[in-house]
Order: sequence, then structure tokens, then C-alpha cells
Amino acid sequence: MFQRLTILITCLSLSLFAQEKKEAEKLFQQGEASLQAGDFQEALIYYNQSLYLNPGFNEAYKSRALVKENLKDISGALTDLNIYLERIPDDREVIFSRGALQFQLKRYEQAKEDFLNVLSLPEGETNTVYYNRSASPDGSHQIVTLQGSIRPLVYNYLGIIETKLNNFKTAMVWLDSALLYENKVADYYVNRGLAKEGAGDSTARSDYEKALTLKPDHSIALNNLANIKRKAGDASASDDLDLAIESDSSMLYPYLERALQRTEGGYFEGALDDYTQALKINDRDPDIWLNRGLVKEKLNDPKGAFSDYTKAIDLKENFEKAWLNRGNVLIKLGRYKDAVEDYTVALTFVPEFGPAYYNRAIAYNKLKDSTHACEDLKKAETLGQKVSDKIRKEFCPKD
Repeated sequence: MFQRLTILITCLSLSLFAQEKKEAEKLFQQGEASLQAGDFQEALIYYNQSLYLNPGFNEAYKSRALVKENLKDISGALTDLNIYLERIPDDREVIFSRGALQFQLKRYEQAKEDFLNVLSLPEGETNTVYYNRSASPDGSHQIVTLQGSIRPLVYNYLGIIETKLNNFKTAMVWLDSALLYENKVADYYVNRGLAKEGAGDSTARSDYEKALTLKPDHSIALNNLANIKRKAGDASASDDLDLAIESDSSMLYPYLERALQRTEGGYFEGALDDYTQALKINDRDPDIWLNRGLVKEKLNDPKGAFSDYTKAIDLKENFEKAWLNRGNVLIKLGRYKDAVEDYTVALTFVPEFGPAYYNRAIAYNKLKDSTHACEDLKKAETLGQKVSDKIRKEFCPKD
């Protein structure tokens, strides 16, 4: 009797497991349909339910990782790929995908290990959608569907990683390999150009120009080429930046480059417009607030400059340049005691900050505090600040 009962329980358990496995497969397929439809939240619910019923369903982990990546949960996607690869360690495409996620998380050494592992495994055909990454500061990318080797993409990633790690010559070797496989991809030329710039190789310009023959509106190539031209005194740099912005108005760096160019050329209104556009894209960068404040000073808008410097300080408390510049504005506004406080804060962060001593001396002089004015002036001079005889006599009349 006991034996028959055991057999019955076992059969019921097996039947229940088979039903759950079947239901898990059904939920997985519903998740796949939602994924194809672009409904990532719904797909995530189906994959979660599928894995609850069948935790050993490997394909569900792989698909859920893709959904999580699209939902900007990069760490969660990485966890799912790690689970998958613990069970199927030699899946080249999944190793590649994990390397790409590691790259997004700026875990460059771990990403490099994954991409090298991809190269060590036997190669097969693929129809998977991947991303061509750029080594530019914003890490922009374009979607590509590969039918065949993923090696050029791997070489591209390895080149970018070595650029990020400042191993520029190694980066150039990897990107040379990518171009040997596929010499019609503009991004590869751009990424090699960035590596060449890092290595001080003057042929970087030709790589950007080649990229533009393949993709005339490539915003990163236009931006970087304009940067090179500006440094060389080439007046056509502005045209390239205009084209870069026209090509992709969501890119930050062309606005910053053009703002710098306009500032150097004395076109402060245009520089102000560019910094304002840049802040619409990224308002968490204290340097942009600082630079817009400098332009506002040039435009005789001290209150606007004060506001921008204050925002820079809010974002980065130890930003000594922002404290210095805000102190300068406070002097212009006649708030000399407040200026002394700002210069003093700057000096708490950078005790050997010569300009802060010099400008605090000016503020003390305005306050008729000749003792402190003279002390600060002498300290500034020992730190390399140039002091005219006229200022020295005015601030230190007893010497």
C-alpha cells in the first residue's frame, strides 16, 4: 500500500512539473511576443512568471536580460546573463552581450575579458542585432544587424576600451583589425581617430575625413574634425560644428566646442546660446555652468553670472574656480565682505591657489584692510602671481 502511494505521489509530482513547465513555456512565448511588440514592461511580467514556474528555463533569462537592458536596468540584465552563462558558459553571443553591458557600466577590464573570450571561441553565423559603440565621451551608438562574423564589433569594443584606459597604441591595433574586416563603417574610423588623437598621431584628421565620406552627417566626426581645425586655426571649423549640430541636435559636445570657439572669437551672445542649449541636454555638469557664467560676465550680466557660479558650486562644493569667479562677481557688485568669504572657501579647498590670494587682497583693499590686503598680495606673489609695482605700493605702503 505504501509503495503504491509513493508511486502515486511521484506520478502526481511529475505531472505537476510537466504542467508547470508547459505553462512556463507558454508565458515565455507571450513574453517574446511582447518583446517583439516593444512592450518591455509587459514582457518583463511574462518572463518573471515563466521563471517563477521554471527557474531552470535558460532562454527566459537571456530574453529577460534584453528586456531589462531596454528598461535601463543594466545591473539586473547583467545578473540574468551571469545566471545563463553559469549554465551555458560557451555561448559566444551571450558573452558578447555581457561584455557590452560591462562596458555600459564602465567595468572596462571585465568587458575586455569577455570580448577576448569571444575571440577565443569557435565562430558561427549570427543574425543578432548589436550596437556599434563610439569612443566619444557620450558613448553614442548606432544599431546594426550583423549576418556573419561579430569579430569587427568585438575589435571595435576592444579598441574603445583601450582608448578609455589610455592605451592608445593598443587601441589603434584593435581598430585596425576592425577595419580590415569591414572598411565601410564610419564609426570604426572615428574611434581610431580618437585613439590616434590620444597617441598624438596627426593622421587622426584623415580618419575623421574618411568617416565623413562614408557618412557625411556623422556628428561625432564633424565635431572632432572641427576641434582639430580650430586648434590649427582653420576657419572652416565653425561650418563643421554647424553641420554636427544640424545632424544631431541632441549631442552635447558640438555645442560645447562651438561655444568655446565663439567665446574665443568674441561672439559672446552665440556662446551664451550654445551653453544654454548644452544645459538643456545636461544640467548636471558644473563646468558648463561655470563657462556660461564666464560668458555672462563678458556680457556685463554679473547677477546672471553669480547665479550660474552658484549652481556650479551646488553641483560641486569643492569647485575652487567657481568660488573664485563668484568672488570676482561679488567685487563687481560691491559686496566685498562676501567676496572675501568666497575666496577664503576656495583657499580651504586649494590652499596654494594664487589667484584667490590675489583677488582676496583686492577685496581687503576695498574694505580698507591694508594689513590683510598686503599679506595676501605677498602670498600671491610667492605663488607665482604677477604683481605690478603700482599695486604693490598701493596695497603695501609701509614696505
